[in-house]
Amino acid sequence: MIPDLSFRKATESDAEAIAQIESLSFKTPWSKEMILSEIREPISFFYLAETQGRVVGYYGFLHILDELHILNVAVDPSFRRMGIGSAMMDHLKLELIRLDCRAATLEVRESNSEAIKLYERAGFSLAGVRPHYYMDKENALIYWLEQ
Repeated sequence: MIPDLSFRKATESDAEAIAQIESLSFKTPWSKEMILSEIREPISFFYLAETQGRVVGYYGFLHILDELHILNVAVDPSFRRMGIGSAMMDHLKLELIRLDCRAATLEVRESNSEAIKLYERAGFSLAGVRPHYYMDKENALIYWLEQ
């Protein structure tokens, strides 16, 4: 665990840092423009994980009624396996409480075993499959976390 890890809500000026981590983390990363568009949405929240002034991870979600729909979670590859993903999940759970939500949901590639382990350790449970969900036709696993 990184001792000086902190979290803050992302602003439009953070879109480039998020896009850089996206490009290092996903087969089909979101563009800076897509990220900016989401950050501007009133129901959209992005949080940055930072250490020593450097963005090392982020997660984003939509707040819809009493649920959070997690959009993306990523850690800079050079900072993985240091507990940042787990810390982001802990922060997400605090947001779940703060926003008075009953549940959070997400989709994850069925081949992404590291992310699946992270979500299951955080208390998410497998709820179903979305066949051919991704552009390359890979299935998505649907996970839920009930409050």
